[in-house]
Formats: sequence, C-alpha cells, structure tokens
Amino acid sequence: MKTNRIISVLIIFTMLLALFLSSCGDKPDNSENKNSPDDKANDGNNEEVENAEPEVKEYIADVETFDWGGKDFKILVNPNDSTLEWRDVDFTVEELNSEPINDAVFNRNMTIEDMFNINIIPVNADAGSHVGNIRKTIKAGDNAYDLAFNSTFDSATLAQEGSLYDLTGVSNIDLSQPWWDQNAVKDLSIMNKLYYVTGDIGTMYKKSLGIILFNKQMMQDYALGNPYQLVEEKQWTMDKFLEMCTEVSQDLDSNGKWDDQDKYGLLGYCDVIAIGLIGGGVKFATKNSSDIPEITFMNEKTAAIFDKFTSILYRQDLFWSWSKAGSNNERSRVMFANGQGLFNWNEFHSIPNLREMETDFGILPMPLYDDKQERYYHSVNPHVAQMMAIPISNDEPEKTGAVVQHMGAISKNILTPAYYDISLKGKHARDEESVMTMDLIFGTITYDPGYMNNWGNLAQFTLNMVDSYKTDLVSQYEKLEAKAQAALDKMIEKYESVD
Repeated sequence: MKTNRIISVLIIFTMLLALFLSSCGDKPDNSENKNSPDDKANDGNNEEVENAEPEVKEYIADVETFDWGGKDFKILVNPNDSTLEWRDVDFTVEELNSEPINDAVFNRNMTIEDMFNINIIPVNADAGSHVGNIRKTIKAGDNAYDLAFNSTFDSATLAQEGSLYDLTGVSNIDLSQPWWDQNAVKDLSIMNKLYYVTGDIGTMYKKSLGIILFNKQMMQDYALGNPYQLVEEKQWTMDKFLEMCTEVSQDLDSNGKWDDQDKYGLLGYCDVIAIGLIGGGVKFATKNSSDIPEITFMNEKTAAIFDKFTSILYRQDLFWSWSKAGSNNERSRVMFANGQGLFNWNEFHSIPNLREMETDFGILPMPLYDDKQERYYHSVNPHVAQMMAIPISNDEPEKTGAVVQHMGAISKNILTPAYYDISLKGKHARDEESVMTMDLIFGTITYDPGYMNNWGNLAQFTLNMVDSYKTDLVSQYEKLEAKAQAALDKMIEKYESVD
C-alpha cells in the first residue's frame, strides 16, 4: 500500500510540475526569484538559451526522518464553517480533484505521512477560538494538537502567555532555510525568540496581503494614464493614487444618497488606513539592537499620511467602505465587478472571486509616500494571516520539528508553485503587468511588530477612527499610548521570564 501511495505521489508531482513549467513558459519571468516569491536568490545570469528548459530547483530538508508508529499528527486549523476565504485549505483535503492547490496539499500530506508513518489530522478550531482551544489543551495536558495555525493576533497572544515553544530552540527546525519566510523570521522575533512563523508551508498568509485592484476600462474612459508605468518608474505615490480617486464619482440612481448603488473612486474598508500607513513607510514599532520593539508610530510623517488618506476616505461621494456600511467584502467585490469603482482596496483572496468579471482589471501595490521612498512595503492582515506554532502541550517538539521542516521543503517545491505560479499568475492574472506587480508585492512583505501584536489597541485604533470619521489622530493616539507601552513592557517581561 505504501509503495502504491509513493508512486501516486510521484505521478501527481510530475503532472503538477509539468503544469508549472508550461505556465512559466506562457508569461515572462519578471520576478527576483524564479522559484518562489519568498526566496530572493538570483544568479544574475539573464542570457537566453535557445530551446533550454526552465530550471526548477528541488528543495530538500537536511533532517533525518523516522518511523512515528502510525501516530495521528493533529494540526489545529480554521473551521470548515468559517467564511469561504479563510476556511483551511493548507491541510484539509479529502481527495485529488485536479485543482492545483488541493492536489499539491494532498500530494504533500501523503508524502509526509509515508516519510514519518503518521496520519495528518486537521482539527477544526472552535469558531473564533484558537486561543481558547490551545489554552484548554495546555490546562488538560492532553496534547490535543501537535501543531497549530492561528491568526497573527492569536499567535501573539499565545506567545505572550508562554503557551508556545520558542522555535529557535526546537531542534530540527532550521529557520534559515528558504521555505521559511525570512522577513517573518526577522520581523516577528523578539529578544531573539520566535514563537510563530510562516512560509511556504501555507498559503493563508499570502492570501491576506493588501493590494489595490483597478478597473482597466474605467482607467481608459477617464483618461487617467497607465498606473503600471507609474509603478515601474516609482511614481506610484499616494498623491497620484488619491488624485485618481477624485476623478470618479457618480450618483447612479440620482436619489441624492451615496450607497452601494453608486460609483466611486475607491471601494474598500477601514484597513485602508493601517495598510496605507505601513505602505508609506510608517513603523508602528521598530526593534532596537537587542531585538526589543519600541513604539515609533507617532511623528509628522504619520500625521501627514493619515491626513492624505482621510481626505478621500471621509468623502462619502468618493469612498464606499463596506466596514462603515455594515456590509461585507463580497458586496465590495460585486460593486467592483459591476464597474462601480475605479479602485478596489482588497487582498489577494479576492482575485479568484473576480473570475466572472467581464471588464479586465489590474493589480497594483500599495502607493509610496513620495517618489523619494526607497522601496514598497506590504503587510499581511494580522486578523486572518495564519502563523505556524507548536503548543507547549506538545511533549515531542523535536519530532514535530522534523516533520514541519520536511513539510516546508516539500511545500516550497509544489504548494507555492501551485498557488503562486499556476493558480494566481496562470489562472487569475489578467495581464502580464500584473505578474510583475505581484512579484513586487510578494517580494516586499513586512511584519511590523507593533501592528502584528496590537499592544493597547495600537493596530486597531486608526481603523476605528476611519469608520467613525475622526480626524484627531494625535489626541486619539495619546489616549492609548500609555496602555500600549504598558502592554509592550508586560510582553517583554514575560519573554524575559521564559527560558
């Protein structure tokens, strides 16, 4: 039986690899890394070789495998009854169905099961209660989960409680390997301890990256130029973006009310402000030389960016916010597909849901603060971006480390190409320029420790301000500053007490 399963894995892998190679051949490779958006390696050799096949590197974990005796390897994941975008797709598969991501996950899981003689069992968390599930198993001492994938906010809460292993101390996990997101390794550590991380082992964090979609036909109809050219020339700035937003506004039903029946320059939600601030180079927190975060949010630049964005976000005739309207992202997507928005501030998970949109759309990065900003910045959504962690109730973390190290390597070989190259680029991108901007976005992910940890509501308060049209940024920040600092100090104290 095991031999047959391995043969099946190899056959499916070969088919998937063939799909990957053919999709690479259809579009130019503009990425810094030809294997994965998370791996920045580039050999610098750009010479074309006639009839040469694309080279695909195979990643292999240098960790010994072992027989775990048929153990049920339990992984805490999002429940099946959660919203369609966020139900688990990284481990929960039942059979092959010719869908690239599903089959890559099935393939990887089967391979890992055979390597270690385990049974991978995804366990659905109670709705909205990953933290509660892990607290419960720690209290009971029943080792209910070998591994957990929690939201970034939940992972931060559990880390501060001492409920997770420091991954830097788990043997068999080599965090320097390219299947771990090196920006996450660098940004999410505190005092050189890292309790949660992400990388090629999953796709859920990639789906939460903030992006800007634009209606290509409307861009032409309003003679607004070529935003892709602006991106390439590093002229895609906040001023240019917001200027374009002001060009589109129409009360389509002529009822004098601005609602979801009208046309806007921008569709989105309150997260626009936080992700926009980060995109402009604002640091909610910055780590010092001892790898300890310090709150660095409030300064003149932060206030300037806030004022720029709210000049549009507080215009009911220019910006429709589904969070303020008490609606949902699906309504925003429908409006965009119907031609009711020039721009749609959204996340990568939205793109597959636009496959029926007749008008072509493009994908843009977060705008720069100005043309002097050296690089772009893109953030995951900490409410939903999934992070891998090992609960301290796990009594064999080293063995788990070996499993996840191999799982990460195999995922880099087949899951990331299935998601990024075959599905996202091959099936859902509408133009070659979007391939270029996607490479840019995935190559500039940042994990701001202040935004990821939300000390004293630091990550959330600007979102609340936008939904209530508040403009007094300085006074609102001053109200929470002491609370945020106290929460940060408490976290550092807890980290210091953990061996």
